[in-house]
Amino acid sequence: MSLFSDLLGSYIAAKDIKSNEMAQYCGIERSFMYKIIKGTRHVANIDTVLMMADYLRLTPSERNDFLESYKISSEGLENYYRRKNILELFENFRKHSEVYSVPEHQPLSCFSNTPGVTTVNGQNEINHLLFHILFLEAQSSSPEIRLLIQPDSDFLMNLLPTLGYENKELSISHIICFNSSDQLTMDKKNYNLTCLKKILPVYCCACQYHVYYYYGNLIHSSEELLLFPYLVLTSQHAFLLSRDMHSGILFHTEESLTFFQQIYSQYLEQTSSFGVTMDDLPTQLAYFHNLKADLDQNYCFQMLPCLTYGIPDYFFEKYIYPDLPNRSLLIQMLTDYVHDLRKRFTEHPMLFIFSEEGLKRFLSTGRIPEYPPEAYRPFEPEDRHVLVREFLRLCPHENIRMLKHTIGDLDNELFMYVNHQNGYLMFPSSNPDHMICLDITEPGLLHGFFDFCEHLDEDLFFTEEEAVEIISSTLSETEGAAK
Repeated sequence: MSLFSDLLGSYIAAKDIKSNEMAQYCGIERSFMYKIIKGTRHVANIDTVLMMADYLRLTPSERNDFLESYKISSEGLENYYRRKNILELFENFRKHSEVYSVPEHQPLSCFSNTPGVTTVNGQNEINHLLFHILFLEAQSSSPEIRLLIQPDSDFLMNLLPTLGYENKELSISHIICFNSSDQLTMDKKNYNLTCLKKILPVYCCACQYHVYYYYGNLIHSSEELLLFPYLVLTSQHAFLLSRDMHSGILFHTEESLTFFQQIYSQYLEQTSSFGVTMDDLPTQLAYFHNLKADLDQNYCFQMLPCLTYGIPDYFFEKYIYPDLPNRSLLIQMLTDYVHDLRKRFTEHPMLFIFSEEGLKRFLSTGRIPEYPPEAYRPFEPEDRHVLVREFLRLCPHENIRMLKHTIGDLDNELFMYVNHQNGYLMFPSSNPDHMICLDITEPGLLHGFFDFCEHLDEDLFFTEEEAVEIISSTLSETEGAAK
């Protein structure tokens, strides 16, 4: 049996449907329909499932459940929800990257900075104290926050980016535990992807944020009787917290701080760096240059097409601002990178996933969003057409994958490149002149992003012929409008 066959059987029974008549309506043999209902055979395609849904006269809610059960049975429970979680990440990246303003700091009348130990009970009291000690640290001359805590607290994970936004010199080291399997949480989420969504706003605030990870079995360990597994450490305070964030012990003596700093350093040695951030163009170009292409498949996922592939050499001299520091070096790096990119993806297959709306956005703005606007002026309309035509000429048409609808927000987009071996996420920071490039180093997430690209529903895309025709006709329309 399967989830799909169980649901199909229940609908047939509840609506008093004759399975042989439904088989005839769907154009399949009666014996095969019987095996589908029993769960010993699978439906070959979604079109048959849609015909079943029509014959069963399902309500919109029942229809959604029916289609979802088919996908779960076809893909597997963990695969289906992981892919769904990743799609939600791209669709709602604006929400996941929001940075809120810091509320005005009010001194705590119940708290004293005199050396000693303070015990705290209650979530409100914990949150007040967290805000107090982290705000004080963020205002210091060399602010540094060290965390050994899961990114489950909305209060803490909203507070960190607001503090980082106010002070770009703030250094945050964050040790988190990733789940050691793809097993789903009770609310059908992939835990590691949920962690990524929680920490993205801290990266976006453009402070010095470094994440380190280790593995544990988090799905089955939530009921363990752990006393104070979390630690928040600043230059003046060490705050031990319970897992539910309802109890805590605050230490503020020099001996205690030295003790917990040593423990934190020992723990840090047992972790791996989660993702290296690169927030300036030369560093990113050096990283891109050293990325390994996969022999089998590489994916570029971004709604505005990755037009770097087709940039002519003379564009750099023409459009990069003349007073930009180290301009000649940057032009040489960009030229080398484009040449390397063309060579790399001539030898190794690359699929460019983008949307029709994203293409039109480039043609209207002349901006390639992967590059900071402070570095170059917008391309002139005629050069925008030159670039798209060059991309179309150089890129094999079978490698163009144009989405019918944009996934996410063109004004605040999450970009991705991924293959089996490596990949990165790129996204805007709170500094409008910088993009954040996050190297994906955790193997489970790397596999998840690659699997997501590999299994995108074909119905989301135009065909190869349709995509080329849309690009060509869009170019003709915009060229005619410009004259």
